[in-house]
Amino acid sequence: MFRETVKILIIDDEESIRDACRQTLSRMGYRVESTGDSLYGLEMALKDIYDLVLLDIRMPGIGGLDILRKLKYKSSISARVIIITGYGTIEMAVGAMRHGAHNFLTKPFSATELKKAVEDALDRYDMRDIAETLSVLIGNSDYMKELKETIQRIAQTDSTVLITGESGTGKELVARTMQGLSKRSNKPFIPVDCSSLVENLMESELFGHVKGAFSGATESREGRFQMADKGTLFLDEISNISLNIQAKLLRVIQEQEVPRVGSSSPEKVDVRLIVATNKDIRAEVESGKFREDLFYRISVVPIDIEPLREHKSDILPIARHYFDIYKKRHNSKVQRLSEEAKKSLTSYNWPGNVRELKNTMERLCVLCENDVVNLSDILYYGQNGGAKIPVVDSLSGKMTLVDVEKDHIEKVLLHFNFQIGKAAKFLGIDRKTLRMKIRNYGIITE
Repeated sequence: MFRETVKILIIDDEESIRDACRQTLSRMGYRVESTGDSLYGLEMALKDIYDLVLLDIRMPGIGGLDILRKLKYKSSISARVIIITGYGTIEMAVGAMRHGAHNFLTKPFSATELKKAVEDALDRYDMRDIAETLSVLIGNSDYMKELKETIQRIAQTDSTVLITGESGTGKELVARTMQGLSKRSNKPFIPVDCSSLVENLMESELFGHVKGAFSGATESREGRFQMADKGTLFLDEISNISLNIQAKLLRVIQEQEVPRVGSSSPEKVDVRLIVATNKDIRAEVESGKFREDLFYRISVVPIDIEPLREHKSDILPIARHYFDIYKKRHNSKVQRLSEEAKKSLTSYNWPGNVRELKNTMERLCVLCENDVVNLSDILYYGQNGGAKIPVVDSLSGKMTLVDVEKDHIEKVLLHFNFQIGKAAKFLGIDRKTLRMKIRNYGIITE
């Protein structure tokens, strides 16, 4: 249940109750904080970093019901709330449940009753769903455990997140995981690849336009911000947007209002923004390519994704995961990786990171003709799509890049029954290029 990642806050002016609850829950493995000051407790709870709040109903300063109303109505925190009450206020506690409390405990309560109430609240909070959502991030290294904990903690807030990391490290997967764990999980997740947007249409793509706003605008259209209303907008490769659009994006973030192209009335939106880049965005700021004020707006919570070579113990678990997926998908003969193949995978630097590893596993499942993947079956393509490290032929002792490419194309064509379109798509090239290579290499296609 990932108890070590669960944070619980106790707000109760009775020191004996606080201490007993803290000791019981800490022994269960939860991370527990407590206070006897109701105003300070409200301040702590409003940070929205807790999964569960134990709240006494009667305290000096501000009562539990008033705190509950502020938490559930004015700020909509994501934490479950368990009310602590005496016999004389049970009716009040039942009323509190109508205002959003999950359950109540009646003083005096036993450690067993406390454990049951907490486990029930967290089970309904569905820690199993959390574990399942986080399971898409494969790996058990200390780094991956820390990354999962960070994502789970940040997901509960609405803070803007800046994800940095090399190409292929899984920045969008991290963003989607964060969305899946957030209170916006049942709302839209709209990904936008900023590097693929046409410059003169970027403003319309992001913010929408009204009919007649420009030549070709035959009808009004929503932008990505409007599509993501109440949900999450993921702007990938944000460093690629122009300074002009950066200025407009800054205003949208500040005002939470979107100016459609051709309209004088901006529209209110409620969007959680997650952005990503594989560039050194601080260097972009220093060179004048990225606005400094926008940088500070988008980097409220920064997450840097380490390249795969920095957490090599996760290579084989990730490889096995995709190997099993593609083995079934392509009805492959191959069943397992040899020890030499495993050593090769873990010693390679993976410049294309997880994306390259994933593609390598798919190629093996499509092209390997044996039960076991051997060293000679592995071909590393690298980040740029061109062959970087040719495999050494186990018979001749050498293999040129031409040999590697010809052999690879022949295997792909054979696998797809010489269907040029499917083979070209798998190879990542167009039909014309594939036909040219078939002619140049003298590959027989009948």
